[in-house]
Amino acid sequence: MKTNQILALTVLVLVACSLAILGGCKKKEEPTPPEGDLVTYANTKCPIMGSVIKPEKVTTALTKDFKGSKVALCCAACPAKWDKLSDEDKATKLADAK
Repeated sequence: MKTNQILALTVLVLVACSLAILGGCKKKEEPTPPEGDLVTYANTKCPIMGSVIKPEKVTTALTKDFKGSKVALCCAACPAKWDKLSDEDKATKLADAK
């Protein structure tokens, strides 16, 4: 009987650990705008990484204003990289990302 209890406890611990690992720590993202209020961005690809922009996934933290246009970026690392660029570099990267 003791072996069965140890086995059951082991299985329970493994299941709990698996759920904790698979569930992970989810970063809370800002909500996207309602469908009728989708923003139009100046680019279709990230000017930093080159990945395709998915407008439904772009949060306020992933946008930058540049010369009257909204620029969408793909991930949390890109806004800081964008900010370090000169205006000339931003214009070049944005032209390549359309």
